[in-house]
Amino acid sequence: MGNARKARYLGKHKEANKDKNKSSYELYPKFSFEFNVGIANRSIEAEQQDVKLSILKKISYLSKLTWKEIGNLPRQQGFEKIDKASFKTIAGIPQKFIDEKQIDVFRLPSDKGRLIGFIEAETFYVVWIDSKFDMYDH
Repeated sequence: MGNARKARYLGKHKEANKDKNKSSYELYPKFSFEFNVGIANRSIEAEQQDVKLSILKKISYLSKLTWKEIGNLPRQQGFEKIDKASFKTIAGIPQKFIDEKQIDVFRLPSDKGRLIGFIEAETFYVVWIDSKFDMYDH
């Protein structure tokens, strides 16, 4: 990305996210791994380098889109909401999300797995990484 193009992009991104009166759907997503700790084999630290790179690519791609644009993507590129009851294992749900009925799932590129967590306002909280495809039936 050239310097002028990068400056325009960063300016647009900063301008779009500064207005607190905007709906979350008009904002660019933020990603948090604050709850992705201490969960056996589900944390980013436990993943292989190729999965970590896939996560970085996914977050980079999604960060260039607003939540509205992400919502209009096919579920293979965007996200889907899955009923909590569909999960085989969901140990470690953060207290703030304990009453949620659905869990948000982003698919990683190249079938490397899923980022699983919760969307609150413009932030996606990654709680689990399912690179073994064993948290729910696919």
